[in-house]
Formats: sequence, structure tokens, C-alpha cells
Amino acid sequence: MKRAIALLFLLFIFTGCKAEQSPEKPSLVVGFSQSGTESSWRKHYTDSVINELEKNDYQVLYRNGFLNHERQLQDVRTFIAYKVDLILITPLQEDGWDAVLEEARLAEIPVITVDRHITAKDSSLLTSHVGSSFKAEGNRAGLFVSNSFLNSDLKEVKILELMGSSQTSATTLRSEGFKETLNQPAVLKEDGTTDYKPKMTVTTQLNGNFMRNQGKEVLKEYIQNHDLNEINVLFSHSDEMTLGALEAISETDIRPGKDLLIVTIDGQQNALDKLATGQINCIVESKAEVGWYVANTVTRYFRDQKSGRILPHEIYVPGTVFTQHNLASVPSRNY
Repeated sequence: MKRAIALLFLLFIFTGCKAEQSPEKPSLVVGFSQSGTESSWRKHYTDSVINELEKNDYQVLYRNGFLNHERQLQDVRTFIAYKVDLILITPLQEDGWDAVLEEARLAEIPVITVDRHITAKDSSLLTSHVGSSFKAEGNRAGLFVSNSFLNSDLKEVKILELMGSSQTSATTLRSEGFKETLNQPAVLKEDGTTDYKPKMTVTTQLNGNFMRNQGKEVLKEYIQNHDLNEINVLFSHSDEMTLGALEAISETDIRPGKDLLIVTIDGQQNALDKLATGQINCIVESKAEVGWYVANTVTRYFRDQKSGRILPHEIYVPGTVFTQHNLASVPSRNY
């Protein structure tokens, strides 16, 4: 009897030790390739994604492309070599990804683009996209400009468009959306009449690559060779470029926000401060706090993988418009 009790005691000890020493299920690894850190908006975007993924127990392997497409391609190939479970890409440019995406598919690693898009010859190479609707952002900017000049004495409103990096979906779609709304006719009122709407013309397009110093440089060069007083609106694709443009305008006698209507996209705190002082008239929000949306999409992919359910091809992040009318309700932000 004593021998039986002793055996049971030893069995309890060994099985207990085995339970305590059993390894935990390893965390899934997500490779995140970011295009660069050209703005405080981009830096906060990156932090938001990484923090939320880690909060949800994912291991994050992060690489910064430093605004170099070839470097980004190599970063993604590094993820494939490490056999990560999923890859997130914020692409510097839309094209030139087909070969590396095919490599990811052969390795059975899903790829989700965040913020910007990739144009692939085979759309099945991409699992989903999470980001703002860039065309809707352009629409909102164009609508604000149109409404600002209803019943104006002007026959034509001349617009200078400060564009982001070429070969990016953000630049292409924001520009398309902006012009699309500008060209819409004035709304028919209940009494059968319409407000007068002057002709809206984008007379100049400058490329500032989403960077503050380049926004300042290209506008300063424009001012040296043209009369900025002939321009009625500055539409900028990012706050960073807008802040650079304001530095260039400060060297003239033009009053930004009064002599020149200024509309920008993003929603950084330093741009909101300029909105508060009247130097910017409108900010179309493009959310940088997107971590929850990205982490939720990643979780949905792994959760639904076994059931065969497929993620939507596009998952949109909501945004809004900030003007002096609703500025008081906008919470301060740390970017």
C-alpha cells in the first residue's frame, strides 16, 4: 500500500512539472515594411500600428524603407526569408511589386497593404488593404473650396495644387477626387434656382513629395517666377508640405487664410494650430491613429482562415473635415 502511494506521489510530481514546463503557443509574427519617416504623421502612424499589434500579442518585425523602393523590396524579402506569418506593407510607390509578391505567395505568406495601395497585375497576390479613401479626401477638399466661392464676384478661381510623391495612390486619388468635386455643378435649390459658382481651374501643380522642406522650396521657386496674388487657393496633399509652403508665403505680403484660401490634408497638431490662428482654412483628416483597424484586420484574417471566410478587398478608415467651426471639438494630438 505504501509503495502504491509513493508511486502515485511521484506520478503527481512528474506530471505537475511537465504541465508547468509546457511551452506556450508562440506568438504569430507580422512583418511591417514602412515606406519612410518623412513626417510626424508618418511616425505616429507607424507607432500606432506597432503598438496595437504588440498589444494583441503579435511579434512585430519592423523595417523602415527610408523612401527607397529597392530597400523596401529587400525588406519584404527579408520577411519572407524569416518565414513570418503575415506581411504588412506601406508602399513607397504603387508599381514594381509583382515579383516580390509572387515570392510571398509561393512562401504562403499573406500580404496586406496599409495606407497606400499597390497596383499588381494579379490582384489575388494581395489579401486586403486597410486605409483612408484618398479619393474621398480629395472630394472633401474640393467641396470645401467650391462652397467657399459660391456667389463670389470672381469669374474664375485659380488653384495651385501642391502634390505628394508621384507613383503613389495617395497623390493620384486625392488629385482625382479634388478635381471631380470642383467640376460638379452647383446644387439645385428647392425654389428651382442655383447659387452662382465661378469656374474652378487648377492652373499649377507642384510636387513636394509630402516633405516640408520640398513644399517650401517648390513654392518659393514658384513665387520667384510668378505672381502668387493671381492664385486664389492653395490645395496641399499633406500638412508637412503646407507648413513648408506657409514658410515661403511668410516672405511675401500675402496673408495666408485671408488673401489665399488654404486647404490641406492630414490633421497634425501643428497644422491644427495654424487652423486656430486662421492661417489654414480647412484640414481634411487622414487618420494616423490606425493601429486598431490594422490589428483588427490581421486578427480577422487569422481567425477566419480556417472557416474559409475572406477579408474584404478594401477596409476603409473613417475621416472627417476640420474648420474653425468645429475646431473646439477636436482633441489635441501628440503628432
